[in-house]
Amino acid sequence: MKNNDIRAGEMSSRRMYRRSLVIGSGFFTVALIEPMYSAYIPLMLADYLSTSASVGVVLSLLNLIAPLVIPLFSTLSDRTETVLGKRMPYILFFLPLAALSLAVVPLAAHRSFAVLVGALAAMNFFRHAARGPIVSLMPDLVPPRHRSQSNGVINMMAGVAGITSTVLLAPLIAVVVIVPGVGALRRVLPFWIIAVLILFSTAFLFLNVKERKDALPGDGHADDGRPGVRESLREILASGSGGSLPVFGAVLCWFFAWMLVVPFLTMYARDHLGAGEAGATLSYGMLAVSQTLFAIPGGILAARWGRRRMMTLALVLLVLVGLGACLNARAAEAGSGVALFIFWGLLFLLGAAWVILTTNCLPLLWDMGGSRRVGLYTGLYYAASQTALVAGPAAGGGLVDNAGFQGLFLAFSFLMGTAAVFLRISRPGSSC
Repeated sequence: MKNNDIRAGEMSSRRMYRRSLVIGSGFFTVALIEPMYSAYIPLMLADYLSTSASVGVVLSLLNLIAPLVIPLFSTLSDRTETVLGKRMPYILFFLPLAALSLAVVPLAAHRSFAVLVGALAAMNFFRHAARGPIVSLMPDLVPPRHRSQSNGVINMMAGVAGITSTVLLAPLIAVVVIVPGVGALRRVLPFWIIAVLILFSTAFLFLNVKERKDALPGDGHADDGRPGVRESLREILASGSGGSLPVFGAVLCWFFAWMLVVPFLTMYARDHLGAGEAGATLSYGMLAVSQTLFAIPGGILAARWGRRRMMTLALVLLVLVGLGACLNARAAEAGSGVALFIFWGLLFLLGAAWVILTTNCLPLLWDMGGSRRVGLYTGLYYAASQTALVAGPAAGGGLVDNAGFQGLFLAFSFLMGTAAVFLRISRPGSSC
């Protein structure tokens, strides 16, 4: 099939899914890092720090790397032209460095606090520098009409990565590894396995994606009149409700709402619903399973009924989930014996609605920005989401302390409702 036919949107479903799986392999290995990072990096920091607050401060400072680095390298890749393509040079350079620094992290944890923080900062820098170009690779190679389905495949692989990391690799954290010259170490093996998988994924991408050959016509050159970052940002700000600005406002609202609640799910299930440690951990499992199941259907339904319509329905469902969680929290305080099971059901709906929302947002923004701004819009999307990652947990903790979990769930619903208003006032076009 000729690229001109692909540009027109005539790529076969089989070819689209095959290409999406290849691209998704890179995102899969990067996504493996997240659960390990969230579960064990705080424990490593706590070996040196005496309070939870100080651990939180260090984590927040490390999280500041993402909103700075992802937009930078996403936008740079828009304006790059090499024999390997636009995105591949960044992927080939930064992913192996991310693997190397990830492998060093558990060793650094046994040296000193400064060495550990340095290794974590390097790992965060390298993985986030690669993240934007990896995500931007898909719209370069997949026609607009197929991007929701393709992004569904990628999000499904991220869900599988979450299950793999929590179910298969996490138990290996207790395995003792003998390191020559260092001695017997724990909290090592899963990090090394993920590092090796990242290296294999990098090689797999390089061998199976020929970016210059496979790129859609008109998307493969850095010198085709692409606007600068400042010019693009001015256009976004000047567009008002007629452009992408309200969508970015919606992104900021829903990611902030997500990060208000998600860090406290296990605490809530354990301390208020009587789930115990294992049952509390199952809360994240419910999210991972539902996200894996609904990622691809979310893209297919959006291709049939429209991205903005499906995203609005997802936001309405998220508002209802928050209200349901608030009512369930009140029932739990009254001694309800089924509150935990209702909560798990709500989490399943939460994961399904969330993955439908995130599967379709980037394709919506890519269509609004056009092929010249794929990297920029990808970077701005991740800047908004990662900013919420920094600010959300602290705000959520304050809400729990002052308003309880009922107040937290109500704030979640309010922010999701606000995101729905922002999304509806935008005018992305009839094709969206």
